[in-house]
Amino acid sequence: MSAQSTEEKKPIKVKFGGYVHSLFSYDTRQTVSAREGHIFLYPTDEVLDTNGKDLNEGGVFNLAAIRTRFNAKITGPDVFGAETSGLLEADFIGNSNTDVNGVRLRHAYVNLSWGKTSLLVGQTWSPLFVTEVFPGTVGANSGLPFKPFTRNPQIRLTHKTENWKFLAALATERDHISTGPDGYSNKYLQNAGLPIMQGQIHYYSGKHIIGASAEFKTIKPTLKTSTNYKAEETLSSWAVMGYFKLDFKPLTFKAQATYGSNLTDMLMLGGYAAKSLNAITNEASYTPIKVLGTWSELSYKKNDYEFALLAGYSKNYGADDNVALDLEGKQMLYSRSQNIGELYRIAPRVCKKINQLKIELEVEHTAAAYADENGMNEKAEVIHSHWVANTRVMLGLYYFF
Repeated sequence: MSAQSTEEKKPIKVKFGGYVHSLFSYDTRQTVSAREGHIFLYPTDEVLDTNGKDLNEGGVFNLAAIRTRFNAKITGPDVFGAETSGLLEADFIGNSNTDVNGVRLRHAYVNLSWGKTSLLVGQTWSPLFVTEVFPGTVGANSGLPFKPFTRNPQIRLTHKTENWKFLAALATERDHISTGPDGYSNKYLQNAGLPIMQGQIHYYSGKHIIGASAEFKTIKPTLKTSTNYKAEETLSSWAVMGYFKLDFKPLTFKAQATYGSNLTDMLMLGGYAAKSLNAITNEASYTPIKVLGTWSELSYKKNDYEFALLAGYSKNYGADDNVALDLEGKQMLYSRSQNIGELYRIAPRVCKKINQLKIELEVEHTAAAYADENGMNEKAEVIHSHWVANTRVMLGLYYFF
């Protein structure tokens, strides 16, 4: 019997799943967040009125079901001697703040598996979001902005042995994108003519995991200068990440550290800046802004209960070069919250699962060190700051199907 006839005998099977989800949240002040505050990043800075009162201080309430999710897992006939599978998953968070309640594509890929080696084509998590090692937060931020968070269209090759996993991927931007002179867009990466290059290596020892991921990315911020000359300058950036999970059931300890530059497409701090302007063409050359993001989580699970504590810290290290000034004397920065020097978060939670139902409670305290007036140096590093904090209380309810 030929391999082709054997492959044709496997039927196509589709398994549907997902959950209905509702989340109540209460914040002690205004926040920098997405999807009507559902995806929280950090508190807003102080804005004082004529009496010295902070306009951004005060309770903020929300209740949303937009995190509800559904998926279809697909298996079918073998192709090229490989087992085939696919995943299609969506939720209702939308693709922007104006699209809340809209259907958003999360995952859509085909996977070909030859046993130890597999090839994935489609959209799924970036290798810098490690599905085996991430915080189990109640909030939708999954530890943002202390860790990378994005899904990319990609081509991914994975090879596994008994104790090792090696992964290489070529990707583009989709879920979250880079910023530049025209705001947030994936055109900066596309116009550079090169994909994001990513890699990952895992070592497994029983249920314990230790690993590292890395990426290299090039963007082209503009195609022409303000004086109508063709622009040639690009910006290359990189990121490295190390992580581990120690599973001593019922105790589990996870930790991760990410250091890199131009990570706005990962929903982290930082980005890049113009470092000089050509005197004739007015074309800018660029310098990346470096950031560090770290988090750790200790959890205890027993009898359908989970008790956990998450701690996170992030720091903006500024650029390697002095930042150029525009005509108004302002630094030419293309980054997320460039006036934040440091962030920290402490978030305890408790969860209880009852059959298909899961109830979660989390208190998330996040503080940001915002630059004082003239508190940034010539390399866009915050050197004088004041702390602003927010406490968010969340109650979540899942019903899995």
